[in-house]
Amino acid sequence: MILNYFLIRPDMVENSSIEAYATETLTWSDFKQFYSRYHHKVKEKTLLALIQGDMSVLEYERRFHDLSLFALHYILTEKHMIEKLRDGLQQELRQGLIVLRFKSIRELIEAAQALEAYIGEGQQGHQGTRKKRWGLS
Repeated sequence: MILNYFLIRPDMVENSSIEAYATETLTWSDFKQFYSRYHHKVKEKTLLALIQGDMSVLEYERRFHDLSLFALHYILTEKHMIEKLRDGLQQELRQGLIVLRFKSIRELIEAAQALEAYIGEGQQGHQGTRKKRWGLS
């Protein structure tokens, strides 16, 4: 299978229509190689920018793990992985874990999940108190 690689040139655009011309012919093997490099770069950038956001600790850890397979040269040791993973956690969790030393990612994840559950219980308890105070319960 042969694919043509097209490039759009601004000087070739007339009357709001886009014209393109083939710059080179790629074989399927060349395309797969190009796409693979491109895909790896996208995954690397995604990993470097990854933060927990609205994900649970478990979801964040899974996403981190999946992306880290594409960027092994950024996280050379387990210590690097622990630091990168911890630094992407939500601020409340990160602050609670920053002073602790973890020997493995599993230790970090277990501690983060426990802290996440504790914080979640505290927020639910706080909401329950507020509901009682306002007679909403």
